[in-house]
Amino acid sequence: MVHIPGLIAGNFEDYPVHKISAKDTNKFVLLFDREQVSFTSFLEIFDVGGRTPSNEHREAYEYFYVLKGEGIAKVGSEYETPIRQGSFIVIPPGNHHDIINTGNTRMYCLTTMVPDEKFSDLIKAGPLAELDEEDLAVLKELASAQ
Repeated sequence: MVHIPGLIAGNFEDYPVHKISAKDTNKFVLLFDREQVSFTSFLEIFDVGGRTPSNEHREAYEYFYVLKGEGIAKVGSEYETPIRQGSFIVIPPGNHHDIINTGNTRMYCLTTMVPDEKFSDLIKAGPLAELDEEDLAVLKELASAQ
Protein backbone atom coordinates (compact mmCIF):
# COMPACT_ATOMS: atom_id res chain seq x y z
CA MET A 1 0.00 0.00 0.00
CA VAL A 2 1.33 3.44 -0.96
CA HIS A 3 1.06 6.29 1.52
CA ILE A 4 1.35 9.83 0.17
CA PRO A 5 0.94 12.49 2.89
CA GLY A 6 -1.87 14.92 2.07
CA LEU A 7 -3.29 12.86 -0.78
CA ILE A 8 -7.10 12.83 -0.89
CA ALA A 9 -9.09 10.75 -3.37
CA GLY A 10 -12.67 9.59 -3.44
CA ASN A 11 -16.04 9.51 -5.14
CA PHE A 12 -18.95 11.87 -4.45
CA GLU A 13 -21.21 8.94 -3.59
CA ASP A 14 -19.09 8.15 -0.53
CA TYR A 15 -19.44 11.54 1.16
CA PRO A 16 -22.12 13.04 3.40
CA VAL A 17 -24.74 15.45 2.12
CA HIS A 18 -25.86 18.35 4.31
CA LYS A 19 -27.89 21.50 4.26
CA ILE A 20 -26.82 24.43 6.41
CA SER A 21 -30.38 24.61 7.74
CA ALA A 22 -33.47 22.50 7.04
CA LYS A 23 -35.21 25.35 5.19
CA ASP A 24 -32.35 25.99 2.73
CA THR A 25 -32.81 25.41 -1.00
CA ASN A 26 -29.29 24.16 -1.62
CA LYS A 27 -27.39 21.16 -0.33
CA PHE A 28 -23.71 20.28 -0.14
CA VAL A 29 -21.71 17.12 -0.82
CA LEU A 30 -18.63 17.86 1.27
CA LEU A 31 -15.69 16.39 -0.67
CA PHE A 32 -12.97 17.53 1.73
CA ASP A 33 -12.52 20.11 4.42
CA ARG A 34 -10.13 21.98 6.70
CA GLU A 35 -9.42 18.87 8.74
CA GLN A 36 -7.64 17.48 5.66
CA VAL A 37 -6.30 20.59 3.87
CA SER A 38 -6.43 24.37 4.34
CA PHE A 39 -9.42 24.82 2.05
CA THR A 40 -12.73 23.14 1.39
CA SER A 41 -14.48 21.89 -1.73
CA PHE A 42 -17.97 20.58 -2.24
CA LEU A 43 -20.65 19.88 -4.79
CA GLU A 44 -23.42 22.40 -4.26
CA ILE A 45 -26.87 21.52 -5.57
CA PHE A 46 -29.49 24.26 -5.92
CA ASP A 47 -33.19 23.43 -6.18
CA VAL A 48 -35.20 25.18 -8.90
CA GLY A 49 -35.50 28.75 -7.61
CA GLY A 50 -32.91 27.93 -4.95
CA ARG A 51 -30.07 30.14 -3.80
CA THR A 52 -27.21 30.41 -1.42
CA PRO A 53 -28.07 32.12 1.81
CA SER A 54 -26.75 35.69 1.29
CA ASN A 55 -23.26 35.80 2.76
CA GLU A 56 -19.72 37.13 2.61
CA HIS A 57 -16.40 35.79 3.78
CA ARG A 58 -13.85 37.79 5.71
CA GLU A 59 -10.75 35.99 4.39
CA ALA A 60 -11.86 33.37 1.89
CA TYR A 61 -12.01 33.45 -1.88
CA GLU A 62 -15.01 31.45 -3.07
CA TYR A 63 -14.95 29.76 -6.46
CA PHE A 64 -18.09 28.48 -8.18
CA TYR A 65 -17.90 26.37 -11.36
CA VAL A 66 -21.29 25.53 -12.90
CA LEU A 67 -21.43 21.85 -13.85
CA LYS A 68 -25.06 21.93 -14.99
CA GLY A 69 -27.94 24.39 -14.93
CA GLU A 70 -28.17 28.15 -15.06
CA GLY A 71 -28.56 31.07 -12.74
CA ILE A 72 -27.32 34.47 -11.68
CA ALA A 73 -24.30 35.43 -9.60
CA LYS A 74 -24.65 38.69 -7.66
CA VAL A 75 -21.74 40.39 -5.92
CA GLY A 76 -22.72 43.37 -3.79
CA SER A 77 -25.11 45.79 -5.44
CA GLU A 78 -22.64 46.54 -8.24
CA TYR A 79 -22.27 43.28 -10.13
CA GLU A 80 -24.65 40.68 -11.55
CA THR A 81 -23.93 38.15 -14.27
CA PRO A 82 -25.75 35.18 -15.75
CA ILE A 83 -24.07 31.81 -15.16
CA ARG A 84 -24.59 28.51 -16.95
CA GLN A 85 -22.84 25.20 -17.54
CA GLY A 86 -19.13 25.97 -17.95
CA SER A 87 -19.33 29.40 -16.26
CA PHE A 88 -17.21 30.21 -13.25
CA ILE A 89 -16.83 33.07 -10.83
CA VAL A 90 -14.28 33.76 -8.10
CA ILE A 91 -15.60 36.03 -5.36
CA PRO A 92 -12.89 37.80 -3.37
CA PRO A 93 -13.05 38.16 0.42
CA GLY A 94 -15.24 40.88 1.89
CA ASN A 95 -17.87 40.82 -0.87
CA HIS A 96 -21.49 40.06 -0.11
CA HIS A 97 -22.76 37.56 -2.69
CA ASP A 98 -25.67 35.42 -3.81
CA ILE A 99 -25.83 32.55 -6.29
CA ILE A 100 -29.38 32.01 -7.55
CA ASN A 101 -30.76 29.20 -9.70
CA THR A 102 -32.97 30.86 -12.34
CA GLY A 103 -33.31 27.79 -14.56
CA ASN A 104 -36.07 25.21 -14.78
CA THR A 105 -33.83 22.38 -13.49
CA ARG A 106 -31.52 22.01 -10.53
CA MET A 107 -28.17 23.76 -10.78
CA TYR A 108 -24.99 21.88 -9.85
CA CYS A 109 -21.75 23.67 -8.94
CA LEU A 110 -18.31 22.65 -7.82
CA THR A 111 -17.55 25.17 -5.08
CA THR A 112 -14.21 25.76 -3.38
CA MET A 113 -13.28 28.13 -0.54
CA VAL A 114 -9.68 29.14 0.12
CA PRO A 115 -9.02 29.25 3.04
CA ASP A 116 -11.84 27.19 4.54
CA GLU A 117 -12.68 29.90 7.11
CA LYS A 118 -14.51 27.15 9.07
CA PHE A 119 -17.24 27.00 6.40
CA SER A 120 -16.98 23.21 6.35
CA ASP A 121 -17.80 23.21 10.08
CA LEU A 122 -20.99 25.14 9.27
CA ILE A 123 -21.92 22.58 6.61
CA LYS A 124 -21.21 19.59 8.89
CA ALA A 125 -23.27 21.12 11.70
CA GLY A 126 -26.33 21.31 9.45
CA PRO A 127 -28.94 18.59 9.00
CA LEU A 128 -28.17 15.59 6.84
CA ALA A 129 -29.74 15.54 3.39
CA GLU A 130 -29.74 13.01 0.56
CA LEU A 131 -28.93 12.81 -3.09
CA ASP A 132 -32.09 11.70 -4.86
CA GLU A 133 -32.33 9.78 -8.14
CA GLU A 134 -32.13 13.00 -10.19
CA ASP A 135 -28.97 14.12 -8.39
CA LEU A 136 -27.32 10.73 -8.77
CA ALA A 137 -28.19 10.55 -12.48
CA VAL A 138 -26.81 14.05 -13.18
CA LEU A 139 -23.62 13.57 -11.16
CA LYS A 140 -22.93 10.13 -12.65
CA GLU A 141 -23.50 11.54 -16.15
CA LEU A 142 -21.10 14.39 -15.46
CA ALA A 143 -18.52 11.98 -14.04
CA SER A 144 -18.75 9.64 -17.05
CA ALA A 145 -18.31 12.56 -19.47
CA GLN A 146 -14.77 13.13 -18.19
